[in-house]
Amino acid sequence: MTRRNKPLHQAKRRSVRRCPLVASAEVTELGSGTLLSARTSELAIGGCYVDSLNPFPEGTLVGLRILRDQGVFETKARVVYCDPSFGMGLAFTEMPPDQRSLLEGWLIEIVSQLRPVS
Repeated sequence: MTRRNKPLHQAKRRSVRRCPLVASAEVTELGSGTLLSARTSELAIGGCYVDSLNPFPEGTLVGLRILRDQGVFETKARVVYCDPSFGMGLAFTEMPPDQRSLLEGWLIEIVSQLRPVS
């Protein structure tokens, strides 16, 4: 099942809107140190979706780095769902205050660009 065909109950679990963001990402499995180069497609205050042909399994604890011209966001996360050959949904678990501020700034910027100009 792809994320596009996700059951309705799974989509309803999200309490925060995700914003589109295509950016380079590095996902490191904390147990083994395995590094996965990928890209994000959606971002929210509590998590993101990472496009990857070889995603980590559900429940995997990872370190995440999202790289943009506006800086580098780093946090720890857990894989909450996995779409084999497509990617994985990550929930942020341990986010330092400075990284939360950076993420909030990015989300404000993205949301302001999504609003139609009147």
